[in-house]
Amino acid sequence: MQPKILVIGATGTIGSRLCERLLVEKADFMAMVRNPLKAKAMNEKGMNTVVGDLDDMELLMDAMEGIDKIFLLSVTSPDIPRLQGNAVRAAKTKGVRHIVKVSVRGAATDAHFNIARFHGDAEQIIRDSGIPFTFLQPHSFMQNLFFDAKTIREQNDIYSSLGTGRIPMIDARDIAEVAYMALTQHGHEGKSYYLTGPQAISYEDIAGELSKRLNRKIKVIPMTLQEEYNQSVSAGLPLWLAEDMKIVNGDYSLGKGREVSDDVENVTGRKAIDIGQFISDHKERFK
Repeated sequence: MQPKILVIGATGTIGSRLCERLLVEKADFMAMVRNPLKAKAMNEKGMNTVVGDLDDMELLMDAMEGIDKIFLLSVTSPDIPRLQGNAVRAAKTKGVRHIVKVSVRGAATDAHFNIARFHGDAEQIIRDSGIPFTFLQPHSFMQNLFFDAKTIREQNDIYSSLGTGRIPMIDARDIAEVAYMALTQHGHEGKSYYLTGPQAISYEDIAGELSKRLNRKIKVIPMTLQEEYNQSVSAGLPLWLAEDMKIVNGDYSLGKGREVSDDVENVTGRKAIDIGQFISDHKERFK
């Protein structure tokens, strides 16, 4: 008998892809959503939805009735430990047998930047609950390049503060696929997977692949960490998150965080998507 799965964070970059995969495979799952319009759109695709909110314990308890496994993902904010902690408490009460949580590279309760501490605290809550878990700790998403699409389209430029730093960016589709495997197969309990692309790449590498796939020259425009910070704050990014990005990108510019993992291939049985394939699949976004 297949497990009944609750997908929390079903409308995001990873969660939406996971739901599509579960639907194709005819898995027994529910997508937890807050927005009725998004729920309607998912229902029209043949997905079952349930109203839920990580800030509402009563709704969470109702959503987890009869659930065996949960996929746990919430918006990046200082509330991650509290909101995901609510989900863990509801899961414990309802007898959930496995939590697959999307975390972040470097997650730890004593991490040197906020996002990793928030996720580290949430991981600890899950460990303390005694519920079997699988933690997915991805590197920077290739999908973050969509934020650069405007300057790529209009200026043939991509801006970066990483200098010659290389990082093994990962396609969110691979994260969703690992999540699918962890939710539907045995043997992933108690594991933490560090998820990366197949190689560490620089922004010059990215510009080269963009140039090749778009048939026009794309240049890297260097910027300082402070310039990037100022730009982020001006665009409305919360100060704590802009500061985190400054710390993390500073690490990357110094060659930290370039380690490549085989976890995607080990779990899925295929190599992780590379940057060339990602750009080819999404080149309309950059034209």
